[in-house]
Amino acid sequence: MRQRLRVALLLALILVLSACATPASNTSELRQIVVGMPYIPNIQFAHFYVADIEGYFAEEGLDVTFDYNFENDVVQRIATNNQITFALASADSILLARSKGLPVKAVMATTQAFPIGFISKKATGITSAEDLRGKSIGIPGRFGASYIGLQAILRASNLTEDDVSIQEVGFAQVAALTDDKVDIVSGYINNEPIQLANAGVDVAVIKVSDRYPLASDHVIVSEKTLEDDRELVEKFTRALIKGMNTVSEKPNQSYQTALAAIPEANQIDPVIGLAVLESTVSLWQAADVGVIQEANWRNTHDLLVQMALIPGDLNVTDAYDTSVR
Repeated sequence: MRQRLRVALLLALILVLSACATPASNTSELRQIVVGMPYIPNIQFAHFYVADIEGYFAEEGLDVTFDYNFENDVVQRIATNNQITFALASADSILLARSKGLPVKAVMATTQAFPIGFISKKATGITSAEDLRGKSIGIPGRFGASYIGLQAILRASNLTEDDVSIQEVGFAQVAALTDDKVDIVSGYINNEPIQLANAGVDVAVIKVSDRYPLASDHVIVSEKTLEDDRELVEKFTRALIKGMNTVSEKPNQSYQTALAAIPEANQIDPVIGLAVLESTVSLWQAADVGVIQEANWRNTHDLLVQMALIPGDLNVTDAYDTSVR
């Protein structure tokens, strides 16, 4: 009897251990992928972190690692299939890459509204793009989204660089405006205006998207990945959209979830951090989350052609695929 009892207990223990081992086995079967991120870890990427931490990627059979680097680097690595499968990149970077023969495509929009705005102290009375004439404008430099946004807003107002005074202030726009070194600065509307308001500066914001809608950040893949492994692309975008929806519906909870992926954010005032996240979410909104807006892509293409950054014969529709989702 005792022997039978020992055998029964041993079998029960084996069954328990086997059951406990199952999740580890399933985890090891997840497909390992690396996602290229063009910035440092930030609460603005909460949708990626939530999709990872809440298991949305795992539900699609994916184990995701985030790789942070410069935008040009992640685009180049996507094009050459160099260790990363997906990346986040702006529409202008994608078009510039394609103009150089790099086979990258956008498969999903993460940001619907171009996030650059021009910020001034409300007391100056600068309320419209036309008011920029004769003003000093602080931008990080003649590159990137801020410079493209400036060109867009000038063209929308029938102005040129000769009509304003452009000051390259690096990424110290908040200090430049606070200290009255310039009349107006460029900035991300989900960041700098919040910092300035928290510092007690009453500001006015001219949004580029209100005057000249441009395409913004998108998930990109190589043409080869899209052709050879479309199911993988669909799984990734499906999980990320689920993450975006969760953040949109539960911003407070998602903020706390995302902090696990970005410990540095714990040093930020949570009131400011949550305000940044909520403002970021407002830039995602569309009738269909993640949809690629072709009109905005055409505007971006036309602006880059006017700026002589890409050739006029570059086919803009080759830069994205609207059929993935």
